[in-house]
Amino acid sequence: MARFLATHSIANLSESEFRDKLGAVSKWRPDRRTTILKVYADTKRGKLVTECEAAEQSHFEDWMKLVGWPAESIYEVDLVCQVGSIWKL
Repeated sequence: MARFLATHSIANLSESEFRDKLGAVSKWRPDRRTTILKVYADTKRGKLVTECEAAEQSHFEDWMKLVGWPAESIYEVDLVCQVGSIWKL
């Protein structure tokens, strides 16, 4: 499956809104083909970075519409390094 990253600007994002958007499984796993892996938030600056594994970018875009977080930009990931391990997607 492909992996994607997106950046977002969300003004006045609160911790409670963040939790509400992601608190239930159905909110981070909207269908069998799409899983939101991580969402990093800088609430002071209203910035988010979301990471998704999906069959197609359009599935990730559908999730962003569902939660109301439009993307500034979307990237398809082809290399990952995590704690010293590097793998190609």
